[in-house]
Amino acid sequence: MTWPNQRLWQPYVGLVAVLPRDYYNERDPHARRPTVVVRVRQTDRACLVMTRTSDPLINHTDDIWHDKDPALLCDRQGWWQPHRVHRVDFGAYDDEDTKPHKRMTGDLLVRIIAAYEEFA
Repeated sequence: MTWPNQRLWQPYVGLVAVLPRDYYNERDPHARRPTVVVRVRQTDRACLVMTRTSDPLINHTDDIWHDKDPALLCDRQGWWQPHRVHRVDFGAYDDEDTKPHKRMTGDLLVRIIAAYEEFA
């Protein structure tokens, strides 16, 4: 229940979480993937997330290389994929299956946002 004038928690640009595929793409062959929020949309209480893959056999022409980074919930080297952006409701981040959440900052986030804006 929400009290009048109480602001609800919401995701923010740079929020990293490993989301179950049901929240971003039910047809994804992997059950869970690291995601990063690239845009927050207040109007429909949703955000846009970019997914990450560790599959070296995929064409990574426009992808952003990211080494193994346990601090950002990435247990293998991989690529953030600017052509794979999905809508996720704010409520997904309250689910116990999406915790913990981490905060991405710095050059990596700048490159990810720039790539998202280029593809948007």
